[in-house]
Amino acid sequence: MMKKNDENLPEVIDSQIITIDDAEDLISIANRRVDVIGKLMATALKITTPRDWVSQDGSPYLVHSGAEKVARLFGIRLSGINTVREWSEDTKGKYYIYKTTGTASLPGKYDSIEALGTCSQRDKFFAKAKGEWKDTVDIDETNIMKASYSNFVVNAITHLLGFRNITWEMLAESGIKKEEIQSVNYQTGAQKMQKVVTPKEIETQGKLWDILLQLAGGVEEDARGLLVETSSFTAKDGNEVKGKTDVKYLTDKWLNMTYKKAKALLAEANGQIPDDNQSD
Repeated sequence: MMKKNDENLPEVIDSQIITIDDAEDLISIANRRVDVIGKLMATALKITTPRDWVSQDGSPYLVHSGAEKVARLFGIRLSGINTVREWSEDTKGKYYIYKTTGTASLPGKYDSIEALGTCSQRDKFFAKAKGEWKDTVDIDETNIMKASYSNFVVNAITHLLGFRNITWEMLAESGIKKEEIQSVNYQTGAQKMQKVVTPKEIETQGKLWDILLQLAGGVEEDARGLLVETSSFTAKDGNEVKGKTDVKYLTDKWLNMTYKKAKALLAEANGQIPDDNQSD
């Protein structure tokens, strides 16, 4: 049977229109995608490294560097990104919250989701030290804004790909050992003697290692040598402090100092003028 809704429109045959009329069609499509999704997950895990994960309260969690690798692998596009600052209030008074929203899409027309990332002035990693809340002037607001964006990226990519509830067994099958992954513990009150590594520090460690690998042409041994060189420094007492062979041993000011040096080296290698004021 032929249909013509308007004299200027082409005729369409009913049998040429593809529609989903019943549950059987949906089940058939879902069954065809099960295999693909499983392979997609396995492939994505294999391109990540231990530095792209943290053990967050005992469970594996993909950080920004790992999410970016997965996004590049599958051509994920982030669009419509918008960051706003909003105000809220608790018993301590008013505080701000940064919210980043946007859309994550796979190549094609149909696979896309809306995602949200947040970070607030009450985030203990940025606003608390030695069990006490910092004064507002001692909190770097740009770190909270950047964390909001990082959380958006991770949420968008992991939700789009169904990259949630990853287990240690799944990581082990991809060659990533639990003991190689750093732990992040959300502690309150008195801190343990062991240094607690923040998500921001872990993200910076990953970026630093990526730069060193680029400079070393992908050779890990050479990258470790560069790390020792760039993380070495002269202390205030005049003694030389030897650098580290693994980025996980660098935290706080030492990490940021080394990252700044590595970025300058990469800029010089690319024929650029290092910009000390350049933000990530």
